[in-house]
Amino acid sequence: MDAIEQELSLHLRAGYTLIFLETQEEDRAVALVQRVCTALGLSLARPREPLQHVAGTTLSSAQWQRGTVVLLDDLSRRLSQGDIARFLADIGAANGERGAMIAVGTAFDIPPELERLCALLSLPFPNKADLLTALREVCVETGVLFSEDDSAALVRAAQGMTLDEATRALRKAALGWPEDTASAVASVHEDKKRAIRRSAVLEATKVELGMDRVGGMDRLKDWLASRQDAFLDEARGFGLPAPRGLLLMGVQGCGKSLMAKAVAGYWKLPLVRLDLSAVFGTAHPEAALRGALRTAEAMAPCVLWIDEIEKGFSKDEAGVGARLLGSMVTWLQEKSAEVFVVATANRVAGLPPELPRKGRFDEIFFVDLPDIHERAAILELHLRLRGRDPKQFDLEELAKRSDKLTGSELEQVIIAGLYNAYAKARPLSGDDLLRAIRDTVPLYETYEEEIKNLREWARRRARPASTDRRRVDLFAPAP
Repeated sequence: MDAIEQELSLHLRAGYTLIFLETQEEDRAVALVQRVCTALGLSLARPREPLQHVAGTTLSSAQWQRGTVVLLDDLSRRLSQGDIARFLADIGAANGERGAMIAVGTAFDIPPELERLCALLSLPFPNKADLLTALREVCVETGVLFSEDDSAALVRAAQGMTLDEATRALRKAALGWPEDTASAVASVHEDKKRAIRRSAVLEATKVELGMDRVGGMDRLKDWLASRQDAFLDEARGFGLPAPRGLLLMGVQGCGKSLMAKAVAGYWKLPLVRLDLSAVFGTAHPEAALRGALRTAEAMAPCVLWIDEIEKGFSKDEAGVGARLLGSMVTWLQEKSAEVFVVATANRVAGLPPELPRKGRFDEIFFVDLPDIHERAAILELHLRLRGRDPKQFDLEELAKRSDKLTGSELEQVIIAGLYNAYAKARPLSGDDLLRAIRDTVPLYETYEEEIKNLREWARRRARPASTDRRRVDLFAPAP
């Protein structure tokens, strides 16, 4: 008996008479309830009449006896109706004196009057064993055989999908690429990306960039390098817990989001982006967040990227924002799945105080404006990415002239210089870049006071992502 079967069984044995079971896999949930009822010797009734008829007659019918479980699958859209809520409240208050009711649905927005009378359970995504069984059935069906290593790769690619989605994706991969496992795995990844995208709040992203695409932030890179192998079984055997995550505070445009992508590429882990604004836009925000976090856990080990997290949660003491914040911080504190969270934030004033507390993240790093050395490195990086030889440019002079520019602004300097050179049908020159620097109005000029406040906050609460090179430069020998 797996964990969810045991949990459902315990709830029924303990006398819970109203249980909500959230899932995207109705057939799998029904099979689960049937197995539990059989194991406990309970009768299972699944009335197909309209819910109003069930509410009006079931309590007095022969079906509604102690030892009977009534399974309904159309409650999620009707919980706001007063008569249905009253009907369910009577069931929830029965305390085992009658049969139980289990409601199956994709999301439940439970009314306050039912919160203390019911249990809310979630059917987890299929685990590796479930997916391996599905793959073996596909192999029998298609006559295609995969090696043990290839099967493991296909199962990893399918993690985070429902059982039906995974079975279809694996069957398609086996039929399309029976002798090319790399292409088969890529096909399953693409099917998973499309499946996750349908949720509207998550986006699975294939990331191929690494730390070589990020300029500066040497301290943060060292921290990440020391944990590169922390998701391996050897690390568990050594007594190390899996890394929990990072909160990256800092000036807008200085590479926080780029670093989130680079972490996934550097550690060779799947990257999933959680869109909090999309969560608020759903009909059931709390259920959408729970579902998104379950998907991330099913994909573990993975990197979960939450961009501008301060915009997603309200600091009010009431309302949906506060409830979502409570759910998020509880999950961050208690999660056991190997989901490494990279959250970014630009504004201290909008950051709820619950988020930066110890235990939510392993570390908080502050990403400041790049210093002269980092500016030179960033300019060199973007010149190389666009097929130019950095040795043909005076990077030291360009770095001096670009004081207070962010990393994204430095990238735009290169692009603007290229546009100017292309318009005049000649190679890119240092003068093109100097002109682009002069024409750039730094973000710092607009938000100077806010950036100063952010620096003051970080001075006492966060680690700098970059080494302070000013002292090193002070004592450097003169050229």
